[in-house]
Amino acid sequence: MVFFKYLSFIITGLLSFFNFFGFSNNFHTNNILIPIGISYYTFQGIGYILQVYREHEKAERNIFIFSNYFLFFPKFLSGPIELSKTFIPQLKSVQNFKWENIQEGVQLILWGAFKKLVIADRLYVIINSAYPNIGQYSGNTLFVTFLLQPLLLYCNFSGYTDIALGVGRTFGFKLTDNFNRPFFSPSVTQFWRRWHISLSNWCNEFIFKRLSFKMRKWGSWSGFFAVFITFLVIGIWHGASWKFVVLGLLQGIAINYEFFTKKYRLQIASKFPSYLVTSFSCLATYLFFCLSLTFFYANSLSDALYFISKLFINVNFSTLTLPFITDIDKVIILISLLIVFVVDFIQEQGIKEIKAWWAFPAIIIFLFFVLLINFVTSVTSTPFIYTLF
Repeated sequence: MVFFKYLSFIITGLLSFFNFFGFSNNFHTNNILIPIGISYYTFQGIGYILQVYREHEKAERNIFIFSNYFLFFPKFLSGPIELSKTFIPQLKSVQNFKWENIQEGVQLILWGAFKKLVIADRLYVIINSAYPNIGQYSGNTLFVTFLLQPLLLYCNFSGYTDIALGVGRTFGFKLTDNFNRPFFSPSVTQFWRRWHISLSNWCNEFIFKRLSFKMRKWGSWSGFFAVFITFLVIGIWHGASWKFVVLGLLQGIAINYEFFTKKYRLQIASKFPSYLVTSFSCLATYLFFCLSLTFFYANSLSDALYFISKLFINVNFSTLTLPFITDIDKVIILISLLIVFVVDFIQEQGIKEIKAWWAFPAIIIFLFFVLLINFVTSVTSTPFIYTLF
């Protein structure tokens, strides 16, 4: 993974360093083709090797089970990153046919397709129109793009995850759900327990815990540095670029801030109604993620900083609208986002899934009807964003 994803970045950095001191050269780096899914199965492989090396697990001797752990097709392109201790035992057990698995699997597949095809593909038009040409825009266009970019990534990535989970479920396997209603998080710390859960779990297991233990003599500062290093790894896991370094460091700053100021923030929060504090905290967390994703979507660190510098120039809140798409697409986006919000809200409140005999056909018919309408008014199909990593 270092060779394919980071070699060019490292060489370019070294050349810039030598050029700074007057050592000129004509060496050029070429783009290296990156194998599909390399970041996911590399992390799975590292985790497996560490578990076996530390004798927490026994090495798997069956080549077919071992290969299937790495290459199980629903999770190959974009995860989830499965820990060997949770997935290999499933591969060893007999998977009997169950109608419930088919029901749950088909529902997840259609729900994921709804989020990806109906919502994400339309939001992608907005985000992908703004970022390559940010020098041409300011005010309303950048502000709306800023607010929508988390929704695009959520519907795109969680849509893929739901499809992967659904396919796995139809075969009797339970994959890790990468998302647990992240936009209901009142803090950045909790957000990362709900967002890209398999990556967070992996980094917590093999980086944060190990570093915290190694630096335990430093007291609370052990956690401080462990958080920074962990999120630096998460940042550069996404790619070899300074913008991803900044993306990771921003998360480390926010989480450490929350840890060291928790006592004082709770004192202030106690003076206000709990629902108001929760609502404000969720909004603040969402806006922080909007800011963070500027470094995710921008082509470079300089573009991200330019985007932020122009964000509030000539903003007219009375004329905010969704740019670059048709009126019917605007209506489809708003209604679909409302549906996703209502479903997430119901689940967040702990309301149990409907188990009545009619629930399965009702959900299937509804989602099939929505997807049929989407194809009639379809936009250009867009890629799954996290297959790029």
